[in-house]
Amino acid sequence: MPLTEDDLTHMFKVEEPPPTPSGFRRGWVLRRETEAEAHHGNAQRLALLKEPGTFEVFGFLFHRYCSEPHHRVRAQLHKEQGEEPRWSLTVAEYRARLLAFARAVPGHDVEHTPSATAGTGSDQVSRRAAPPDHVILHEAPKASGGEDKRGRDAMRTELAKPKRLAGPRTRDAVDELFARLFSESPWLQPPIEWAWQRALDAVADHSALRWPPFLLVGPPGCGKSRLAERMGKIAGLPVSRIEGASLTGSFAVGGSDFLWANAHPGEAVRLIHASGAANPLIVYDEIEKGQTSSSGGDPRQALLPLLQRSTAASYRCPFLQAPIDLSFVSWILTANSLDGLPPPLLDRVTVFEVGYPRGIDLKLLVFRALEGLEIDERVITRIVTEIEAGNMSLRGLERLRADFIAIERRPVLN
Repeated sequence: MPLTEDDLTHMFKVEEPPPTPSGFRRGWVLRRETEAEAHHGNAQRLALLKEPGTFEVFGFLFHRYCSEPHHRVRAQLHKEQGEEPRWSLTVAEYRARLLAFARAVPGHDVEHTPSATAGTGSDQVSRRAAPPDHVILHEAPKASGGEDKRGRDAMRTELAKPKRLAGPRTRDAVDELFARLFSESPWLQPPIEWAWQRALDAVADHSALRWPPFLLVGPPGCGKSRLAERMGKIAGLPVSRIEGASLTGSFAVGGSDFLWANAHPGEAVRLIHASGAANPLIVYDEIEKGQTSSSGGDPRQALLPLLQRSTAASYRCPFLQAPIDLSFVSWILTANSLDGLPPPLLDRVTVFEVGYPRGIDLKLLVFRALEGLEIDERVITRIVTEIEAGNMSLRGLERLRADFIAIERRPVLN
């Protein structure tokens, strides 16, 4: 009989089941609070000592001081405070007054609610009304007239229509998404937890699901690309993949000028037009292998304005020859190493170093890859040993499964 996951779990004495969505959230919150409680109170009081005049200044100071080491914050707090406390209000009271002040200042509406252009990185693109959970990304210029052989005018018209915001809209839906990702790839916990928190922030702000750009760096076949694609697909976002090793120019990223005979938009514009969603996910795989040609430019340089929300919000597409808001697009980059990556690119992304699964994570992964096949326990143990020794990568599991299926189909000889 084929092994079951219960058999394998018992074999390796796994006592803890995969986390439930609520358990995953509670665990993260507990660890986060444990790390933060040592200095957040002092950091917040230190921010208040600066007597900020606006809520934005207060928020900036608070986050800056919370990132400082605990001992440095305490030393600066004592220096600022002197002998007598300089504040008489509690933190909650002070924050409430700052919020009230911010609301009273024109243009500082801190209680954000979704609107026609809610969540856009810039108001430069459009202020037209849009249905709920939709945004306006583009204002179609007047048609150029004449024959439109390459469909640019039709694309402009379509892109000017309201685009939906895809993805989960509640905390529970976000928790379920990332609990599923974590159960599939527990060895990639750091980037999963980071992306999970960014998704919860988006839900709390009534914004679209989108992630700041991040880079997964690790050896081939450790699950980087699969995690990136699964994250988008499970979330219900349109997903596309750019193969960095095959690029010889920047056109796939930024698009090419309409004056060229073979002109086309960049991948972000193409995916928005094809899917009707404003917030697709694009995986740029093996970005360190991008090549620069004399005529095509460097794809990594073309990517830079798309990684910053402020510049992506008013990106001027060379194919459309007009601005379009690409600030909702999420970019996940993967690389085998950081060698050769330009500093401006690394400055725009959050970098996570990842590796191969080990121990029980690897054993469960091998079992899932070969689930349903009649395979002896010793074979699974041998496969795990080969992977841990570096003689085989996770990519080889798919080939092994095909080989085992072929063996099972052989006729039985008496």
